[in-house]
Amino acid sequence: MTTPPRTFQILLWQALGLSLILLPCDLFARGPQLKRHEYSLPRMGTIFRIELYAPDDATASKAAEAAFARAEELEQIMSDYREDSELMRLAREGASAPFPVSNDLYDVLWKSIRISELSRGAFDVTVGPLVELWRKARTTGRFPDASELAKAKALVDYRNLELDATRRTVFLKRAGMKLDLGAIGKGYAADQMLAVLQSRGLRQAMVVAGGEVAVGAPPPGEPGWRVALDTPDTGPGNPPCTLSLHDAAVSTSGDSKQFVEVNGRRYSHVIDPSTGLGLEGMASTTVIARDSTTTDALATALSIVPVAEGIRLAESLSGVAVYMVRQDGNGWRRYASRGFPVSCRE
Repeated sequence: MTTPPRTFQILLWQALGLSLILLPCDLFARGPQLKRHEYSLPRMGTIFRIELYAPDDATASKAAEAAFARAEELEQIMSDYREDSELMRLAREGASAPFPVSNDLYDVLWKSIRISELSRGAFDVTVGPLVELWRKARTTGRFPDASELAKAKALVDYRNLELDATRRTVFLKRAGMKLDLGAIGKGYAADQMLAVLQSRGLRQAMVVAGGEVAVGAPPPGEPGWRVALDTPDTGPGNPPCTLSLHDAAVSTSGDSKQFVEVNGRRYSHVIDPSTGLGLEGMASTTVIARDSTTTDALATALSIVPVAEGIRLAESLSGVAVYMVRQDGNGWRRYASRGFPVSCRE
């Protein structure tokens, strides 16, 4: 008997076609008997989890091992905590001359620039100097110095990131620039891990990369993978909205876990590049799209822009849907774009 998939309640704290077609259960009955397997390992400063269906233990474990190895490879490329990572070497050397990068880093930065252009800079991987200041603020509990903020802001502008597709190089136009992939790297890793599993014939799989969720074909006998969104308005009498997804991805950006309180004011870990400040007020933004790289980056971008602008941007992109929860006095308001599951809007 096939074990039913677990409903995941995920605190997504850190963020293009959408398919939500319900498939009859008897379509799966004629396939081979599959068993559910689950694995987890620490990667990129959080816990990555894989759930998959495979015909035997050996096939499942070897595929999961390969997927986690891919995540480790990407962490060595994209980490801003490892001094020997490719990203940190780019920060040290990329302002003096175009720096040759791997295909992975080039692809992540190219996609980052695209989201930056779409969001008019609300998402910006050059936000590293500001991230560094706010990390210190979370440790010390002190608001960043005004002169330090001004100096860091002057280094933040995705238009100073120059990519050469022919040579696969990246050039930083201003010395002192620092890149931060915290709002896109885990999503990219989830996509890559899912691709590894699928390349081994395991299409019925889900990858949770610290909160970014990428799913393949539905579990046996199910219409999709069930993902419960634990938004800040969740509580007694208001259970989390549950999505049913396949061949898609979902990310939520919010401040449930990562924030700092300074002088009685609460600042999110999500930084607005235009002000240099962490967002204020409890909120969450959930994005659904075909790939986790897109949902991860857009969830951050749409957290920063005004609600109406975020809805318009989501609806301008094929298959993208967004759901926002914003604090309104002592209550909450919900906003959703066309295409977001009705169950979350009611």
